[in-house]
Amino acid sequence: MISLEQIRLLEQKVTSAVELIRVLKEENSTLRRGLDSAQRRMKELETLVEGFKTDQREIESAIVRTLRNLDDLEESAAARAAAAAGSAPPSTSAVHGTAPTRLEAAPRHVESAVPKSAPAAAPAAEARHATGNELDIF
Repeated sequence: MISLEQIRLLEQKVTSAVELIRVLKEENSTLRRGLDSAQRRMKELETLVEGFKTDQREIESAIVRTLRNLDDLEESAAARAAAAAGSAPPSTSAVHGTAPTRLEAAPRHVESAVPKSAPAAAPAAEARHATGNELDIF
């Protein structure tokens, strides 16, 4: 036969099991809310990252276009200076801002027609050509 003490012990175990289930359900609910919040935040951040990537591609394209425009401007200025001086087309050293060799030595007035920013623009242009028309600024 079952004694009163066994019933009370069973009741205590059932009560503690019910309490444990309640605590676990609350914890589960809290964890699910945290997960939902984290997933929403992750989607927001992914959207931001995509926006940043798009902006970076646009910035890089603008920089490459600007460098090309500067190259074109530099080449046309050098060509106009050479035409005005009545000499042959500009040497590669005048266009790229390097020191002329003895064979390429140009008159002083042709070299002064090349913009002073030419030496700074040449490494950037060379970097652009070396990387296959991509500019990695980050």
